[in-house]
Amino acid sequence: MRLTWLGHSSIKIETDNKVIYIDPYAGPDEWYKPSSIILISRFHFDHCSMEKVKKATGDNTHVLGTPEVASQIYPCGVLHAGESKTFEDVEVVGMPVTNPHADLPRHTEEDIAIGFVIIAEKKTIYFMADSDYLPQTLDMKPDILLIAAGGTYTAAPEEAAKNAEMIAPKLSIPIHWGGIVGTKDDAEVFKELAKVPVKILEPGSSIEL
Repeated sequence: MRLTWLGHSSIKIETDNKVIYIDPYAGPDEWYKPSSIILISRFHFDHCSMEKVKKATGDNTHVLGTPEVASQIYPCGVLHAGESKTFEDVEVVGMPVTNPHADLPRHTEEDIAIGFVIIAEKKTIYFMADSDYLPQTLDMKPDILLIAAGGTYTAAPEEAAKNAEMIAPKLSIPIHWGGIVGTKDDAEVFKELAKVPVKILEPGSSIEL
């Protein structure tokens, strides 16, 4: 399995027989090709580029997202928090998202945003989307945690480091930085403070899982 960070919150996962995109937005068009599964955490411009969605869609592509995403993209299935959908050897589980913005009361963004747990090749990848820590993720211990650490609209690196420690992944990758909000310094602060293994990727770079 190969995981590539395309920038911001955009992720590409390649298994033996599947290509999965999460939040297709960042990176040049040539990084996108017809895929097996597209997962969209929210219908915001920096999580869902319609041009990139079209590039990543083929005849057999399954698109999943929130009800709002499904109302804007056809065909698109709806995935709610707690639901699970299986596509042959890949399972996708919807995870709730809670708003961590300092200027807003914290609340669960039901039907507006969703996180994803992807289970494939006996590995578990948790994409938190823009979420803060949730109690149900305590000691989840995923193989990979994709966690927003750029601040402003997500947890700042200091808070993200605490969240990662509670979730206890085998490896954590900070995302949601280096573009619209957040800098590499934020990713470095996260790495310094997090008491879990951390890998900082550059846009377009990959790791083998």
